[in-house]
Amino acid sequence: MRGILLLSILNIKSSYAEDIEEPVGEGDVPDTVQWWFTARECWRVRTFALDHDIHTHSVASGGHGMLPLARANNVKHYGDSIVAEHVVQIDDTEDADEVRRVLEAAGLEPRLAIERGRFVFWKPDDELYVTQTTPD
Repeated sequence: MRGILLLSILNIKSSYAEDIEEPVGEGDVPDTVQWWFTARECWRVRTFALDHDIHTHSVASGGHGMLPLARANNVKHYGDSIVAEHVVQIDDTEDADEVRRVLEAAGLEPRLAIERGRFVFWKPDDELYVTQTTPD
């Protein structure tokens, strides 16, 4: 699968289920807001560090053109919390060497999860991220 990952790392760690949000401390796992764009699809992925919860949303078809809109959305909703932003193009998500190379070039650990062959997201740590709650 080929696409572009827009990854915003936040300065918070939270739990959607417990309605808790705390500042990230030294060595803590942060929350993220991510967008995965392919030629045909766009996905929004939100990770919650405290309980490894994940919310995914199929946003639109024709994804690559959505990058500026996604960036603006991140700034609007998380602007005060964003500590880093990465835009990573991945030509083949099945090629472990390529994934490692492009993520490490961006200063990220090579932890890419491929979900149902439709989208990918970067894992802030090595834990399993699964949907545990449904957004209101």
